[in-house]
Amino acid sequence: MAKNKIAILTQIMDDGMKRGLVHHSVQDEQLDGQHITLRGQEMVNYGSCSYLGLEHHEALKAGVVDAVGRFGTQYSSSRTFVSLSMYDELESKLEQIFEKPVIVSASTTLGHLATLPTLVGENDAVVLDLQVHSSIQMTVQQLKAAGVTIDIIRHNDMDALEQKIRHLKADHDKVWYLADGIYSMFGDAAPLARLEALLNKYEQFHLYIDDAHGMGWTGKHGCGYVRSRMAHHDRMILAVSLNKSFAAAGGAIVFPNEAWAKKVRQCGGTLIFSGPIQPPMLGAALASADLHLSDDILPIQNKVQELIDYTNAKIKELGLPQYQETDSPLFLIPMGLPRVVFNMIDKLHKDGFYVNGATFPATPIKQGGIRFMVNANLEKEQMGAMLECLHGHYNQVLAEEDMTCKEIAAYFGIPEFEVNSPEPVMAKAAAASGPLKVEIKRSIKEMNAEEWNGWFSRTGNITTGSLESLERVFTGFPAGDQQADFYYLTVREASGKAVLATFFTCSRMKDDMFAPGEVSEQIESIRKDDPHYLTSKVVMLGAPISKGQHLYCDFEHAEWKQALKMMVKEMEQVMTAQEASTLMVREFIGEVDERLRNAFLELGLAETQLPDVSILDGINWTNNDEYMAGLSSRRRYDVRREVLRKMDQFRVDFSKPTTRKELDECYDLYKNVFDRSFDMNVHELPRQFFDEIAQNEDYDFIRLYLADAEEGDAPIGVMFSYAGSHEYAALIVGLDYEYVRSHNTYKVMLYLTTQRAAELGCERLDLAFTALDVKKKFGARPQPARAYVQVLDHFNMAVIDAMSRKIKRARVA
Repeated sequence: MAKNKIAILTQIMDDGMKRGLVHHSVQDEQLDGQHITLRGQEMVNYGSCSYLGLEHHEALKAGVVDAVGRFGTQYSSSRTFVSLSMYDELESKLEQIFEKPVIVSASTTLGHLATLPTLVGENDAVVLDLQVHSSIQMTVQQLKAAGVTIDIIRHNDMDALEQKIRHLKADHDKVWYLADGIYSMFGDAAPLARLEALLNKYEQFHLYIDDAHGMGWTGKHGCGYVRSRMAHHDRMILAVSLNKSFAAAGGAIVFPNEAWAKKVRQCGGTLIFSGPIQPPMLGAALASADLHLSDDILPIQNKVQELIDYTNAKIKELGLPQYQETDSPLFLIPMGLPRVVFNMIDKLHKDGFYVNGATFPATPIKQGGIRFMVNANLEKEQMGAMLECLHGHYNQVLAEEDMTCKEIAAYFGIPEFEVNSPEPVMAKAAAASGPLKVEIKRSIKEMNAEEWNGWFSRTGNITTGSLESLERVFTGFPAGDQQADFYYLTVREASGKAVLATFFTCSRMKDDMFAPGEVSEQIESIRKDDPHYLTSKVVMLGAPISKGQHLYCDFEHAEWKQALKMMVKEMEQVMTAQEASTLMVREFIGEVDERLRNAFLELGLAETQLPDVSILDGINWTNNDEYMAGLSSRRRYDVRREVLRKMDQFRVDFSKPTTRKELDECYDLYKNVFDRSFDMNVHELPRQFFDEIAQNEDYDFIRLYLADAEEGDAPIGVMFSYAGSHEYAALIVGLDYEYVRSHNTYKVMLYLTTQRAAELGCERLDLAFTALDVKKKFGARPQPARAYVQVLDHFNMAVIDAMSRKIKRARVA
């Protein structure tokens, strides 16, 4: 999961850098708090989290000068040994602001790292809000390493939190909830009234809340959003920032009692081993604390509040969408996909307004937006001018990116809206797509068989004959886990020439399909009581148990990207209609195709690594000697010792089962493997599938019997495969585990599969996922596999990732 996330972030950041939208450095020799210069252009700065605009306040600058004059540029010592007196002064002043014990840390992140591992016990449980700040999520990794139970809830879902408290309190000393006061991407707030009620209701419930974006601009003496709306509960710890509104450096942790503060001061790892805030910033922090404790802060706070109110009113007046109306100085205007966000940012930058983007992975990939902040250095006229420009560009950007306001509303789960554009706009995509037309059919029988097989006959079981069988199996069931809806899509020129063709299905899938086997095994134990636990409806290319290259695309055609966009658009519409949460375009084997990767990224689909696939290419031997000669000496030794020496123990039957008894025997062998296989965790195939393929000439069976088996004895192994004109695809293996070790039946079956592929004249053998090392012995080579995925709801994957980490730590321990 982490590897995929980094790869996806790299793609998005590379795209942002190519567009000139990220990793800037200001070119100004001095700053005025309102403007910055980037690439030679002066812009009004809406990207600053210094909400009170104190970075140019004379008192703070004087505090820096005084501190440097008295103490120099640094005082390099761990606070455990000795610290400057300014630290004591600062903590004393902060305790006046918060009326509780305070410890100052070199940053808010280091404060988390000092506090949570010290106060959260091994027998405590921790519940994370899905959107809690990454600095807290990073800290939680230390708790996981210590064996603390970690759980996750959807963002601000207090009903789920209460269920977790009830469940966890029986076996844990404390149940901690980790959240933000103001969330840094969307600017929305924690439901403080509900949290306070839960604190009062459950004695074991504890709250750790990060109000870094809430401090300073609101509350008495700038005590912040959280403390201005609830008392400091006896079981609450508050983390704040001395950056942002405070305009200095460092962080602070506010405790409900002195005992907790003392324990963290004495035992917090980053307080012992990390360096301090240096004198200049301590001087700034002291001056800022004095300012906050005086009445001089009130006009500045009032101005910020007026700007917040004005901005909310202006957004409403212009009809612009908001994720939700915010009480904070941090705003997000929904735009959707990263490319749409980047387009708007580019236009606003050219207009002279610097804004940020909130995009994946900080937000779900379709929930990106224009993120901007108000601060006391700005004026209402500047806010209004930027919002007027944003309003003027909104419909134009959506049109250029072939998006609609209705789609944006659906992505964010907000009421439908329309933005009244100053003038009508023509969608760029509509002009480009004029010559192209999408056709959707609901059955392979409606497709031209000769044309379809011309596209797909050389790869996998997706020819017309095979798809007829798959349709009968997966559409013939009542609604449930094995149900799949089929869609056949072509994009054609006006002349009828196909630019793109594929088929996709919508079905329920297990979110842990590619999770470690130990994780899936644990999840399956929960599914005995809750069959849909960690499952989702998925719209994906292909169907359950289909293999092959599911996408035909004429990459030489000038409009292939537009055809791809039209395909994704249709799949997204099915997602909405079917209430699916994931879109998957699969699967691509071999080296990365940069054209596809970049095209899919622009469409909101991120590349995701799948397990490697074992492929044996270039099958051209005519007998076993030629086959063996193609193996390395080590592999030849392995095959002779582990397989060929045992072949006289078996009888092989390549005929298809015809009777009910024979089919039952094959199905039972499949079930033996399925019930033990968690590394590729999928839903059990319906019995009807085996009945269908036994009657389909495109499928091949290899049945393995003991040599001395009598008439009517059951086989001890079976391989179900698709035999195409070019490729032989091994789909399913079934085994009697009594003979797997003693007779090497799995390896024997792999050997027989290679020989069968050659016998049928296939040039390529696909041995699928898992058991890569074993398959190497028979000449197969692992090939990288990938899909392009769009996930609207990351909650299930976050839960699975947490379970994976926990099991991995337990294994190491």
